[in-house]
Amino acid sequence: MSLTKKKQKTITAHPDWARLPCHLLDLILEKLESFKDILQFYGVCVSWNSIVKHNKTKCLMKTSHQVPMLLVPNRKQHTWDMYDPMTNKFKEISKLHIPYDKRFGGSSQGWLLTVNRDFTVTLYKPYSTDHDSAIINLPCLFPPEVEDGDLEGLEDMREYCDQHIYKATITADPLINPNDYMVVVIYLYCWKIATISPGRDNIWRKIDPNEEIFSDILFNSNKFYFLNHNHDTLLSYDSREPYCGTKVTWNHSDNWFGIKSYIVKSFEGDILQVLRRCEWNDSFTIRRTTTVNIFKLDFVDGGVKRVIVKSLGDVALFLGDNSSIYVRASNFLGCKSNCIYFSHDTDLISYGPQGFPCDCGIYNLEDNSYKKFTLLLDDEDSTIISKMEAQPPIWIQPTLNL
Repeated sequence: MSLTKKKQKTITAHPDWARLPCHLLDLILEKLESFKDILQFYGVCVSWNSIVKHNKTKCLMKTSHQVPMLLVPNRKQHTWDMYDPMTNKFKEISKLHIPYDKRFGGSSQGWLLTVNRDFTVTLYKPYSTDHDSAIINLPCLFPPEVEDGDLEGLEDMREYCDQHIYKATITADPLINPNDYMVVVIYLYCWKIATISPGRDNIWRKIDPNEEIFSDILFNSNKFYFLNHNHDTLLSYDSREPYCGTKVTWNHSDNWFGIKSYIVKSFEGDILQVLRRCEWNDSFTIRRTTTVNIFKLDFVDGGVKRVIVKSLGDVALFLGDNSSIYVRASNFLGCKSNCIYFSHDTDLISYGPQGFPCDCGIYNLEDNSYKKFTLLLDDEDSTIISKMEAQPPIWIQPTLNL
């Protein structure tokens, strides 16, 4: 065999992957959906690393449809752990720089939101390695009113300050759009709505929707949607002029008591309403999901018609105190299609301290079964993650540190 043929054989057997043309690497990266796959691509070599950095915005935007992790309190170490329901394992990650003794009033765009004792609001990015950009401080959010001189009442309010926000959403990742994002919250026992644009004037503004109690927020196509607690009214506001809303209602036979209600945007752009029926024990300290119903909201003739959705197809939903998350299950190993992954979120039946956060699990729409998350410790012992007696777990989407 000639030297030339030997050289060709060697090159074929050991290709230099680091020298692949940039346009081919761009095509490979474009096909990757999983956060894990992008991270592995990022770590191959310097040239592949540079391709990810060059496409930083696109890669960060992919996190909007990533399978989230469940943020779970660790009572022994007074930290938060990340549980992966796809593998039924805790992730081995470095310490998350987020406060332990807080309830998070929202999780959106990979950020967590909490309220401090002075009723200022803080956003945290758990996965970020840049401490300066991982924390955003927002001004005081309209604290509850107390009578003049009622120091005891004021102290009680501060004691439960992290209950001040019931639900929150962020319109865009502040790291990608630092000057063009909004934070929207349902607060003050679900009676009030407020918005803020931190990259512009950084001032909280109220939206007063006339004595409604709200259960969820959705941002879709430059509009905010707010679902009321009776599950029969949807308010919509243009995000550019959020002070003149449109109200639509529908008739239903659902008793609001014992039902958690969510609104979700589908891949097709439809708005879905998810009704999660729950039961409590006599002391209202243990909650259990029993059945789930899904409806598509069709907007016709100035009103809404609800259409029953019997299957989600290749979609999985992740619902709780977080902004609703939907993913294509087939893109992620271990993710179950036509299923809803629930965390134990705040409810208005036992608003305040929630007792045991025991209602975390997977609801399968095909057979209407509900299975709690379990973590196997060994062959003989197991523990239910959701029975950890601490702050309620919450879904958080992984993001890249680029």
